[in-house]
Amino acid sequence: MNLQLQLFVRILIIAVICIVSSAWYVLYQTNQQALNEAEATASRIEHQIRQQLLQMFQRYDFTQSFPDIGLWNKIDSVPGSCTQFLSRTQSRQRSLCNATQASNKDYPIWFGHFYTQFFNPGVEVKRSVNFNAIKYGTILVTLNVDIETARAWHNLQAALGVLVVTIMALCCLVFITINRMLKPAKDIVAGLEKMRAGDLAIRLPDFDIAEWKRTSHAINALVSTQQNIMAENKQLSIKIMNTQEEEHRYISRELHDEFGQCLAGINAVTTSASQSAKNTCPEIVEELNSIRHITGHMMSALRDLLTRLRPAELDELGLETSLKQLIKSWNQRSSGKTHYSLSLVGNMDELAETLAVHIYRIVQECLTNIAKHASAEHAEVNINIQKENALSLIIKDDGVADLSAFSSSNGLGLLGIHERVAALGGDLSLDTQINGGLVVTIILPMTQKAEA
Repeated sequence: MNLQLQLFVRILIIAVICIVSSAWYVLYQTNQQALNEAEATASRIEHQIRQQLLQMFQRYDFTQSFPDIGLWNKIDSVPGSCTQFLSRTQSRQRSLCNATQASNKDYPIWFGHFYTQFFNPGVEVKRSVNFNAIKYGTILVTLNVDIETARAWHNLQAALGVLVVTIMALCCLVFITINRMLKPAKDIVAGLEKMRAGDLAIRLPDFDIAEWKRTSHAINALVSTQQNIMAENKQLSIKIMNTQEEEHRYISRELHDEFGQCLAGINAVTTSASQSAKNTCPEIVEELNSIRHITGHMMSALRDLLTRLRPAELDELGLETSLKQLIKSWNQRSSGKTHYSLSLVGNMDELAETLAVHIYRIVQECLTNIAKHASAEHAEVNINIQKENALSLIIKDDGVADLSAFSSSNGLGLLGIHERVAALGGDLSLDTQINGGLVVTIILPMTQKAEA
């Protein structure tokens, strides 16, 4: 449950509590009002009776009716109530009921049970009539249960009508206000989702609410710091890869100049000695041939190692020739099991040296994984220099699409290729073909010219 819905539910709960509390208060006040009116009626009648007794004793006139009910009619009693005078000797009983009667129960039955359960609509108010230290009787005012219950129901309806409309309007206003106040949270979450997707260029706007403004400033500062760190890491990665390539170039040159020359010299001496030994010492010819074969194998292994470290044609002839030679070597190794093809669109010579090396390394690693894990019959390498200063590299095969092969590779693997592409500011995506096989799509910017 989101925050907005939680707040709305809590507002409704508070509104219901307010309505119930207000309804209880209205019923309580209605009951108290009826009780106060009954007590006021009893007090007024008591006062009239005492005044009548005072006049009777002052005039010594005991012939008039006592108590005089006619005087009671002048009193505004509670509608539907009955007033009784119970004399001490029960010789002067008087009773007067208000003309208002409840023709029907103008309230729900359940409300009648509820109201009589918690309140006392038929309350009786008693007052003793004393004069000159003599008790003449008791005044009894009894309220009508149906009329008092109906009055409570009408008061409750009137109060709840206004109260419900007021509270609902207030809830709507509060909900709208909260919704507007929480709108920045939606913008912040949307911005964070874009940042998580890699769009670190986005910035959260300034909000009017101080708390949201501080939050957006903190997130923007964090993203700026992260962006700077990633830019520094990218530059560092490029420097590390370039340094590695320089080391590979140096080691390759040293191996070629020193170790390669030594092997070539050994091979030449062995060949010459073998020719001479045929006439002078034929028994060592076989051993000399073995040495020559071992030397040839070492030279072949050295050439493969030099190709892995730094192919000489990459520095001497450029990327296009190096890739063609790489494809040719893979076709020779596969012996017809897998056919490798190359398609180049654009002038590869305009690429910066560092970018050319990285492209060669990526192609080299992808072809290695195809040979080891794909069991493909065809493999294609397509490089296209686009007009918008971008280069697309697509490598696909029709073998078994196994993404885990990249991570388990002894070379760069998927992680290494991804890091290399990310350091160059490019994008990498993997997909499978309908008929099987993997498609590696890489888009690289041409800004590497400046970094050559």
